[in-house]
Amino acid sequence: MKKQVVALLVFIPTLLITHSSFADDLVGKSRAALQQLVAQNPAAAKCKSKALAVLVFPKVVKAGFVLGAQGGEGILFERGRVIGRYRTVAASYGLQADVQEYGYARFLMNQKAVDWVNNTRGWEIGMGQAW
Repeated sequence: MKKQVVALLVFIPTLLITHSSFADDLVGKSRAALQQLVAQNPAAAKCKSKALAVLVFPKVVKAGFVLGAQGGEGILFERGRVIGRYRTVAASYGLQADVQEYGYARFLMNQKAVDWVNNTRGWEIGMGQAW
Protein backbone atom coordinates (compact mmCIF):
# COMPACT_ATOMS: atom_id res chain seq x y z
CA MET A 1 0.00 0.00 0.00
CA LYS A 2 2.83 2.41 0.85
CA LYS A 3 4.48 1.77 -2.53
CA GLN A 4 1.23 2.64 -4.30
CA VAL A 5 0.86 5.88 -2.35
CA VAL A 6 4.47 6.85 -3.08
CA ALA A 7 4.00 6.03 -6.76
CA LEU A 8 0.84 8.13 -6.83
CA LEU A 9 2.60 11.05 -5.10
CA VAL A 10 5.34 10.91 -7.74
CA PHE A 11 2.96 10.46 -10.68
CA ILE A 12 0.52 13.32 -9.92
CA PRO A 13 3.13 16.14 -9.84
CA THR A 14 4.72 14.73 -13.00
CA LEU A 15 1.32 14.83 -14.72
CA LEU A 16 0.70 18.39 -13.54
CA ILE A 17 4.14 19.57 -14.69
CA THR A 18 3.64 17.92 -18.09
CA HIS A 19 0.21 19.57 -18.45
CA SER A 20 1.67 22.93 -17.44
CA SER A 21 4.52 22.70 -19.94
CA PHE A 22 2.05 21.70 -22.68
CA ALA A 23 -0.12 24.73 -21.84
CA ASP A 24 2.93 27.03 -21.85
CA ASP A 25 3.99 25.56 -25.19
CA LEU A 26 0.51 26.19 -26.63
CA VAL A 27 0.62 29.82 -25.45
CA GLY A 28 4.06 30.28 -27.02
CA LYS A 29 3.00 28.70 -30.31
CA SER A 30 -0.18 30.80 -30.36
CA ARG A 31 1.74 34.03 -29.76
CA ALA A 32 4.27 33.12 -32.46
CA ALA A 33 1.54 32.26 -34.98
CA LEU A 34 -0.24 35.56 -34.33
CA GLN A 35 3.00 37.53 -34.64
CA GLN A 36 3.80 35.80 -37.94
CA LEU A 37 0.28 36.46 -39.26
CA VAL A 38 0.34 40.19 -38.52
CA ALA A 39 3.91 40.52 -39.83
CA GLN A 40 2.97 38.96 -43.17
CA ASN A 41 -0.53 40.35 -43.63
CA PRO A 42 -1.29 44.09 -43.26
CA ALA A 43 -5.06 43.43 -43.12
CA ALA A 44 -4.55 41.07 -40.17
CA ALA A 45 -2.33 43.65 -38.45
CA LYS A 46 -5.08 46.26 -38.87
CA CYS A 47 -7.72 43.87 -37.49
CA LYS A 48 -5.51 42.98 -34.52
CA SER A 49 -4.97 46.65 -33.69
CA LYS A 50 -8.75 47.19 -33.51
CA ALA A 51 -9.76 43.85 -31.97
CA LEU A 52 -10.67 43.53 -28.32
CA ALA A 53 -9.51 39.90 -28.29
CA VAL A 54 -8.00 37.32 -30.64
CA LEU A 55 -8.64 33.58 -30.60
CA VAL A 56 -5.61 31.81 -32.12
CA PHE A 57 -5.41 28.17 -33.19
CA PRO A 58 -1.76 27.70 -34.21
CA LYS A 59 -2.20 24.12 -35.44
CA VAL A 60 -5.34 22.43 -36.68
CA VAL A 61 -5.06 19.02 -38.30
CA LYS A 62 -7.70 17.92 -40.80
CA ALA A 63 -7.80 14.44 -42.34
CA GLY A 64 -10.37 12.52 -44.28
CA PHE A 65 -11.17 9.83 -46.77
CA VAL A 66 -14.92 10.09 -47.45
CA LEU A 67 -15.38 10.65 -43.69
CA GLY A 68 -13.19 13.33 -42.17
CA ALA A 69 -12.33 15.02 -38.91
CA GLN A 70 -10.32 17.98 -37.74
CA GLY A 71 -9.11 19.22 -34.40
CA GLY A 72 -6.78 21.62 -32.67
CA GLU A 73 -6.28 23.71 -29.57
CA GLY A 74 -5.92 27.44 -29.22
CA ILE A 75 -5.60 30.38 -26.89
CA LEU A 76 -7.83 33.43 -26.43
CA PHE A 77 -5.83 36.62 -25.92
CA GLU A 78 -7.42 39.82 -24.64
CA ARG A 79 -5.10 42.82 -24.82
CA GLY A 80 -2.17 40.40 -24.97
CA ARG A 81 -3.17 38.47 -21.83
CA VAL A 82 -4.20 34.82 -21.91
CA ILE A 83 -7.91 34.61 -21.11
CA GLY A 84 -8.69 31.00 -21.95
CA ARG A 85 -7.87 27.82 -23.76
CA TYR A 86 -10.17 26.50 -26.48
CA ARG A 87 -10.54 23.44 -28.68
CA THR A 88 -11.87 23.22 -32.21
CA VAL A 89 -13.28 19.97 -33.58
CA ALA A 90 -15.33 19.14 -36.64
CA ALA A 91 -16.46 16.20 -38.71
CA SER A 92 -17.28 16.06 -42.39
CA TYR A 93 -18.33 13.68 -45.09
CA GLY A 94 -18.30 13.67 -48.85
CA LEU A 95 -15.77 13.41 -51.62
CA GLN A 96 -12.47 13.96 -49.83
CA ALA A 97 -9.08 12.31 -49.50
CA ASP A 98 -6.58 14.60 -47.84
CA VAL A 99 -4.53 15.45 -44.79
CA GLN A 100 -3.69 19.05 -44.06
CA GLU A 101 -2.41 21.19 -41.24
CA TYR A 102 -3.18 24.87 -40.83
CA GLY A 103 -3.67 27.58 -38.24
CA TYR A 104 -6.12 30.41 -37.97
CA ALA A 105 -7.09 33.42 -35.88
CA ARG A 106 -10.50 34.90 -35.09
CA PHE A 107 -10.50 38.61 -34.33
CA LEU A 108 -13.22 39.51 -31.82
CA MET A 109 -14.02 43.14 -32.45
CA ASN A 110 -16.35 43.99 -29.56
CA GLN A 111 -17.25 42.97 -26.02
CA LYS A 112 -20.40 41.18 -27.15
CA ALA A 113 -18.30 38.81 -29.28
CA VAL A 114 -15.84 38.18 -26.42
CA ASP A 115 -18.70 37.54 -23.98
CA TRP A 116 -20.35 35.15 -26.41
CA VAL A 117 -17.16 33.09 -26.78
CA ASN A 118 -16.58 33.06 -23.01
CA ASN A 119 -20.17 32.22 -22.06
CA THR A 120 -21.05 29.65 -24.71
CA ARG A 121 -20.22 26.03 -23.88
CA GLY A 122 -20.09 24.96 -27.51
CA TRP A 123 -20.28 27.09 -30.61
CA GLU A 124 -19.86 26.80 -34.30
CA ILE A 125 -18.60 29.04 -37.05
CA GLY A 126 -19.09 27.80 -40.58
CA MET A 127 -21.64 26.12 -42.78
CA GLY A 128 -22.36 22.73 -44.19
CA GLN A 129 -24.42 21.14 -46.87
CA ALA A 130 -28.17 21.50 -46.36
CA TRP A 131 -30.60 18.86 -47.58
